[in-house]
Amino acid sequence: MEYEKVGNKINRGIALLIYCDPGIGKTTLAATLPVDKTLIINTEAGLGPLLGTGHLVSNFNADNIDDLMKLYENLRTQKHQFKYVVFDNVSEYEQWLILALTKGRGKKYTELREYGDAAYKIRETLHLFRDLIYKGITVVFNAWEMPLEIRNIQGEVITKTFPKMNKRVAPEICGIVDVVGHLEVHTKTQQRWIRIGPSQQYITKTQFKGLDIGEEADLPALLDKIYAYDYSTEVKDGKT
Repeated sequence: MEYEKVGNKINRGIALLIYCDPGIGKTTLAATLPVDKTLIINTEAGLGPLLGTGHLVSNFNADNIDDLMKLYENLRTQKHQFKYVVFDNVSEYEQWLILALTKGRGKKYTELREYGDAAYKIRETLHLFRDLIYKGITVVFNAWEMPLEIRNIQGEVITKTFPKMNKRVAPEICGIVDVVGHLEVHTKTQQRWIRIGPSQQYITKTQFKGLDIGEEADLPALLDKIYAYDYSTEVKDGKT
C-alpha cells in the first residue's frame, strides 16, 4: 500500500461546477483561463464569447458523442499542453445524450429508458472527467440552473436552485466537485460575480479556505486564491 502525507497547500487540480441561467456568461467566464493551456469541450452553440480569443475548442453533438470518451482517454494518458479543461456545458450534454440514445434505438420519441440511461452516462462521464484533477488538470463543469425540491435535516421539503441535470444525479455531482458556484450579474453595473458562500436559494459550496462568499468572475484569480492559502497557519489544538 502507498500513502501520501497531506501537505499545507493544494497540490493537484481543482474541480469546479459553475451554473446559472443561459446568457449570464459561463462561456465568457471560461475565456478568462489561459489560452494556450485551456481546452474547452463545447456541447452547445454558445461559442460567441470565444470568438477572437484563440482558445482551443473540441465540439460534440449527438452524432459524435461517443468520441468524448476518446478525448478523455487522451487527456488522461497522453502528453498534452492542457492544464485546464472546461466542460461547456453539462446540461446541454445531457440533452445530446438523450437524443443520441433515442436516435440510436430507432425511436421517434424519447421514453423513460432513455432518460434513465442518460442519467447513468452523465454520472459516469462527470466522475471520469473530475478525476483528471489527480493528473494536475483543473476541470470546470458549466451548467444551466433548475429548481429542485429536497428534504432538509428537519425533514421539511424545500426548493433550491441546482445545476440543471437529472434530478437524481444533480446532488451527487455537486458532492464530487471541490467548488460549486452560482454565476450572477449585477443588474445595474452588469458586472459578473460567483456566489460561493452559503445561500438560502442556491446550492453553493467550497471545500477549500481562502475564498469569499462572492468572488469576481475571474477563474485564474479564484484559483490563485485557493492555491495560495497556507493551511499551516491554521490554529490546531490551541497552537499555531
